[in-house]
Amino acid sequence: MNDLRKLVGKHEEPLLTFLQDLVRLKSVNGRHSEKAVAERIVVEAIQLGLPAQLIAKEPLRPNALVRWGSGARGFALIGHLDTVAAGDVNQWTSPPFKPVLRDGRLYGRGTADNKAGLAIGLYTLALLRDQGQLDPNEVSLILAGVSDEESGASSELGVRYLLDEGHLPVQGAIYTYASDIVCVGHRGLLRLVLEAQGTAVHSGSDEWSRGEGGVNAVTGLAAILLQLEQLSLPYESHPAFDHLGFTITPGTLFNGGEFESMVPANATAVLDCRLMPGQAPEAVLAAIQTIIDAECAQRPGLHVAIQVKNRLPAATIPAEHPLAQIAQRHAETITGRTWPIRGAGPANEGYMLIRAGIPTLPGFGPTGGNAHAPDEWVAADSLMETAVIYANIIKDYLKII
Repeated sequence: MNDLRKLVGKHEEPLLTFLQDLVRLKSVNGRHSEKAVAERIVVEAIQLGLPAQLIAKEPLRPNALVRWGSGARGFALIGHLDTVAAGDVNQWTSPPFKPVLRDGRLYGRGTADNKAGLAIGLYTLALLRDQGQLDPNEVSLILAGVSDEESGASSELGVRYLLDEGHLPVQGAIYTYASDIVCVGHRGLLRLVLEAQGTAVHSGSDEWSRGEGGVNAVTGLAAILLQLEQLSLPYESHPAFDHLGFTITPGTLFNGGEFESMVPANATAVLDCRLMPGQAPEAVLAAIQTIIDAECAQRPGLHVAIQVKNRLPAATIPAEHPLAQIAQRHAETITGRTWPIRGAGPANEGYMLIRAGIPTLPGFGPTGGNAHAPDEWVAADSLMETAVIYANIIKDYLKII
C-alpha cells in the first residue's frame, strides 16, 4: 500500500484537472450527446499511455473503453458519462457546469454522479500499471464510460451494449458512484406513465354546470394519484435492505389540460415505484390497476391507461461475497472509518452486470453528495484516496478468481 501512496503525488493534480474538464462538458441526458465526454476520456487515457477507444451502438452517443492488459482475469470500473439537468440554477451557489473548488469540495453537476468515478477509475488503471505488481499478460483491467444511464438505467446504448458485444470479459466490477457504503445491490425500478382521458366541454357551458357533459381528466387522475400515495404492499425482508422498503411516488411529472376555459380532456402523470428484492412488478401493476378501475367506475367516461416506461429488477450480491469483504476491509483501513455493507435505494445498471454473472458493487466510490440536487459535490481529498482503495481491491480480488 505504501508504494501506491508514493505514486499518488504525481497523479493528484492531473486527476483533479481532468475531472474539472469533464464537468465543464455538458452531457445532460436528453439534451446533449455524451460524445465530448467520451472523447475527453480517450484523450486523457492516451496521454497516460493507456489504450482507449470509442465503442458505440449510436455514433453520437458512444462509450469510452480504456483497457490495460490482455489476460484472462479481468476487472472493470464503470461509470456513466451523462448527467441529470442542473435544475434551477439560482439554487446553486456557483454555476453548475463551471466546477468550483471550495472548502475542500469540488462543486458541479456530475461530480458525485458520476464523473468523479470515471476520473478516479482512469487514474486507478495508471496506478496499477505504474506499480508493476500485476502482469498485463495475466490480467485485464477495464474502465468503461457508458452512455444513457440517466434515462432510467435500462438503455441499450451503454452497459447493455458492451455486455452483448463481449466488451466486458471480467469476473468483477465496481460502478463508481460516490458513496459512504459498500453497496452490494440496489432496489428495482418500475416507472409508469398514467394517461387519463376525459371529455372536453366549455367550462362555462350549461351542460357542465348541470353535470350533464364533460369529464375532468385532471381531477380524475389526481384522485387516483392521491390513493396511490397511500398504497402499501407486502414484501420479504432482506438483510442488505433493512433500512429501506417499497416506495411509490405518484406524479413525479404531471401534465394536463388543453386551455384555461376547457374542462381538461387529457392528463398524464409519471409514477415512480421502487421495488425490494423478490418483489414482483406484476403484483405492483395489479394493485395499481385495481385503484384505477375503481376510480374510473366512480367517474363514468374517465379512462386511464398504464404505459410501462422503465422496468428493471432489484439486484444484489451476498454481503459475504469476497468482493464486498475485500472492499470493506480496504475502505476502512485507508479512510479510518466504518463502511457498512448494504443495498442502495436508487436503481442503476448494476443489475445488468450482476445478471450477467459479474459480481458487482453497484455504487462504491469517493465521498460526495447532492446527486440530482443543487450544489452537487465531491471531496477533493477523496479522489486519489479512492484510487488507492480501488487499486488494492482489484489486486486482492484478482488473486482469488
